[in-house]
Amino acid sequence: MKRLLFVGVLIASFMVQAHAQKVGKLSNVTNLTRDGLRYENPRWSPDGSKIAFTEFGYDNLYVINADGASRVQVSSASGVGYMYQWSADSKEILVRDTRWGNSDEGMKRSHAIWAVDMTGKKVKMSEDAEYMQPAAWRYSASGAKMIAAPDAKPIARQGLSFLSRSIATKALAQPANKISFYVDGCDLYIVDVFGKKKLINKGESFCPSLSPDGKKVAFNQMNDVCVMNIDGSGKKVIGRGFNPVWANDSQIVFERTEDDGHVYTSGELYIANIDGTGIKAITSTKGMIEMCPSISPDGKKIVFSSFLDGQIYVADFE
Repeated sequence: MKRLLFVGVLIASFMVQAHAQKVGKLSNVTNLTRDGLRYENPRWSPDGSKIAFTEFGYDNLYVINADGASRVQVSSASGVGYMYQWSADSKEILVRDTRWGNSDEGMKRSHAIWAVDMTGKKVKMSEDAEYMQPAAWRYSASGAKMIAAPDAKPIARQGLSFLSRSIATKALAQPANKISFYVDGCDLYIVDVFGKKKLINKGESFCPSLSPDGKKVAFNQMNDVCVMNIDGSGKKVIGRGFNPVWANDSQIVFERTEDDGHVYTSGELYIANIDGTGIKAITSTKGMIEMCPSISPDGKKIVFSSFLDGQIYVADFE
């Protein structure tokens, strides 16, 4: 019952820098949340100070300090937790919301791209569209924030915070702020700074994640994790798994879950070298089904959700 995350535009793990090789050891696992709601899809802010996450089903969006303090709800919109993206200065999050309204043909769906800040203030970044994949941040040398959206018409808006000169320089130097990905319901495309897309993989692809050096993409093809060059060459099937993220330029972390057709029955996090060797479980717990990993910008911590209790956890990562 793996819910296929058919990914639109994504720069997953753009905050993860090239780090030393990992041995695949977690320690000091602690709760970030502890309540009756169910959560998923946690993502570190680029500065490492905050973690965003969404309720199960991608409705509502929350931000919490990395130490578990000062939790705030920044959006109550539907679908905002689906492939949201932090801005390079950690001040705003790019989201796609979903709204339903009456029309002559019945209920009609509308999407739009918004930027939300840490107080919940929203700035609309695109015109409405009935069908729209999530968009990706792009930046100018002056620090202006823009979006690349293959199927959404962007709107130039005031009201966003500007990147400082140092952050803008750093953001423009990162491959992940020039490259993102798009899935049209099946095939995988690469998206350039202008929002133009190019096919790089045919087949049911989702959850693309760009390597820190910008040379490779990890993604799912059906139930397998794959790694290939961003021009579509050199594809390597790593093995069964979902939601790959990069630990460094040569290692990925992913979840490996099982289900009975209705609910998940087991799940652990794994690490692997991108040549397919060194596959190793980094969790082994009876009381959790670990999913949705995200690695901190300094590479020293990992955050994930557990399907059994629906809570968010953080741990040291070696």
